[in-house]
Amino acid sequence: MAAKIILVVDDEKEVLDWLEKRLSSETYVVLMALTAEEALEKARRHKPDLILMDIVLPDMEGSEVVRILAGDSSTAHIPVIFMSGIVSKEDEHAQIELNVGGRLYRAVSKPFEFEELLKEIQEIRL
Repeated sequence: MAAKIILVVDDEKEVLDWLEKRLSSETYVVLMALTAEEALEKARRHKPDLILMDIVLPDMEGSEVVRILAGDSSTAHIPVIFMSGIVSKEDEHAQIELNVGGRLYRAVSKPFEFEELLKEIQEIRL
């Protein structure tokens, strides 16, 4: 079975590097993007099995990136987990809803423990 591909989108290089190291050790293939534009390009080109998306990006909100991907039949199926400092610790396991056909997306609160994120990823059953 081929390794699953995860696209990690965050404007903090340190977060990308940390997640790339940790996810690679779990046998995932990790693609990284620092901007929304880069995320859209990589999602369309590589069709990852999952996207970990920061909500606040320098060039576009992460929710808008997801709206764009959801509107494209070639990327609409890709599951997304949002990573954000905006979601409070009390709501860390709550889902946030975006106006993308009423679809619900999981969110983890930054900072998070890697095991917490890994549990969210495993619940998606890539």
